[in-house]
Amino acid sequence: VSETSAASDFKRGDRVFHQKFGYGEVKAVEGNKLTVIFEKAGEKKVIDSFVEKG
Repeated sequence: VSETSAASDFKRGDRVFHQKFGYGEVKAVEGNKLTVIFEKAGEKKVIDSFVEKG
């Protein structure tokens, strides 16, 4: 199984910013769903369109 998916521009290890949860690091990518470990909010699953590269 490939680490990257054509459905998302994000990959494991990317630093991202979410309007509500703040900064975090991508832990897993499943299609357009990201599992992100946020610095303040902990681990969350978010749709990639809700985060931007930070």
